[in-house]
Amino acid sequence: MNNTTHDNYHEYPEGGKRAGGSRSGGRRSSRRKKKQSRVVYYVILLVLLGVLVFSAAKIISYFKQQADASQQQQTLEEEYTTPVRDNNTTDSSGDNANTVEPDPESITVDFDKLIADYPDVVGYIYCANTKIKYVIQHGKGNDYYLVHDSQGNTNNNGSIFIEELNSGSFSDGNTIIYGHNMKTGMMFAGLRNYHTDKNYYAAHPYMYIYTPSQNYKLELFAGFVCEHDDEIYSTSLTQAQLEAMAAKSDFKANIGVPTGKTVTLSTCSYEFSDARYVVIGALTPIS
Repeated sequence: MNNTTHDNYHEYPEGGKRAGGSRSGGRRSSRRKKKQSRVVYYVILLVLLGVLVFSAAKIISYFKQQADASQQQQTLEEEYTTPVRDNNTTDSSGDNANTVEPDPESITVDFDKLIADYPDVVGYIYCANTKIKYVIQHGKGNDYYLVHDSQGNTNNNGSIFIEELNSGSFSDGNTIIYGHNMKTGMMFAGLRNYHTDKNYYAAHPYMYIYTPSQNYKLELFAGFVCEHDDEIYSTSLTQAQLEAMAAKSDFKANIGVPTGKTVTLSTCSYEFSDARYVVIGALTPIS
């Protein structure tokens, strides 16, 4: 009888592999999973780092563009415009004052110097005691001015510019001027005050538009929210259209409905998708 001792009897697991081999394979599998986990971890880390760098770059670019726009505006104001001084101002003794305070209501613009440095400039819009005091540009198309400043640099503040379908000389029945609604209050953000502040029109019922050949007083008569393709965006408006616009205005104007040329100032609004806020004024030539 052939006796088989316990020491010579080995029961292998299914598949014929030794238990020791199974433990070794398990360790390899575990190391492989850990290695794969590290790879996934570093990939996610790199993605998050990329997002962080991109976001930081966008934030830095945003603040730089705001600073550049503000500095450029200050330079344009200081180098090319001069407050009009009232020569009739008298001092406390009743004599004519040698030094008089500037009149905030109006300015003079050195267009010879301005156009020499900024060839696209066709005018200057000014509203006393507000941030609206900008050069007006025309000639390169709407898309260009939306993302370029007056020096031609890429800047999301864009420029104040006349609709490309207009002549640029304020000779059309209705001249349309665009400007962004910036959270900083720059560009045409101030137009929204006519919508949100019931007393704003009383303090600012008109603006000035200066051009190389003629200066104008822009007497405002209507302001309202509209679609981006509203009939107001036409280079010619009928009397019936103007009367309808005055009827839905956010403010009651001091003047009647214009019978001559008009200017429409337009900026973005957020009541609905692609909303716009427009302020319309009668264009009156002044000396």
